[in-house]
Amino acid sequence: MSRARPTALVRAGFDEAGLGPTLGPLVVAGFATRVRADGGRDHGPIDDLLGPLASIVGPPGIRDGRVEVGDSKKIHTGAHKLARIERSALATVGWVYGQVPRSVSELLELVLVREFDVPDDRRAPWWTMLDEALPIAGDRGDLEHAAGRLREVADAAGITPLWYRADLVSAARVNRELAAEHLLEGTKNTWATHAVLRLAKHAVDSVDAPTIALWCDKAGGRQAYLEPLHRVWPDSTKRIGVVLEQRDRSHYQVGLGRRRVELGFVMGGDRVDPRISWGSILAKYLRELILRAFNRYFAARVIELRPTAGYPEDAKRFIAQVQATLGDGGGLDRDAWIRCK
Repeated sequence: MSRARPTALVRAGFDEAGLGPTLGPLVVAGFATRVRADGGRDHGPIDDLLGPLASIVGPPGIRDGRVEVGDSKKIHTGAHKLARIERSALATVGWVYGQVPRSVSELLELVLVREFDVPDDRRAPWWTMLDEALPIAGDRGDLEHAAGRLREVADAAGITPLWYRADLVSAARVNRELAAEHLLEGTKNTWATHAVLRLAKHAVDSVDAPTIALWCDKAGGRQAYLEPLHRVWPDSTKRIGVVLEQRDRSHYQVGLGRRRVELGFVMGGDRVDPRISWGSILAKYLRELILRAFNRYFAARVIELRPTAGYPEDAKRFIAQVQATLGDGGGLDRDAWIRCK
């Protein structure tokens, strides 16, 4: 009996950071890999990365030099939270792109998908202030070593990173797209789902594979995703099949000619596929970088203004202080920096 030939499994995971805040961007990000499965056996979406990479990747909180991979909220915490999320994000970028970027602008050139923006979306002045040197809180030598080890261990395990990208949605674009969504009688959650699927489609279009499995972190109580799937793939209306629709997991098949997409939304996505965690890490780190420029801009103009993370209660304090000194943002359109609900 002949042995089955190894197959290559292509999977991707997606998550967002910043849906709830009033200030700062929403960032959607994803990670796609091709993994050799010996003998065609599928060992499951967790084991195909975390097991083979265990010598260099560990769970949030690990302190033995491995790269933390998991829920970004569990990494971006504590006294050294920026250093921790930065290490996970930039070591991975170094693995995927072969270089650890030296500035925020260089990082954005590597990872951003810009085709969904229009020129007016980034009219706020802090979008020209993204020249901060990287790393901010970590050590370049450590990051380059971690990136090299990720590449070395992944190569030995037959793991190829294919796509590590993000969509950075400014406050102005959030407001513009939400206004359009409301005209369609959609909700903020409907719009957010579409934003994630739009980036997922970009990954599908960018990756050469007959079959790709996508997992997205599931937020809220939505169970049915056919309508947003039809919006993203309108030519596949008769080729989108429901596999499962439940509270904790919804699963679909999308036919794209000779290609097939397996797509699922799952609660607690970081426990299902670490690619969701990698997407979450990049999204969170990029949001933090943009907020640093945002806070620097206003701190230079408002005395004793404390920085904000943009969440609703603290955003009220921040907006009130800015408006007390500068009027409505110092000449900025409200839509350029304050997100509608």
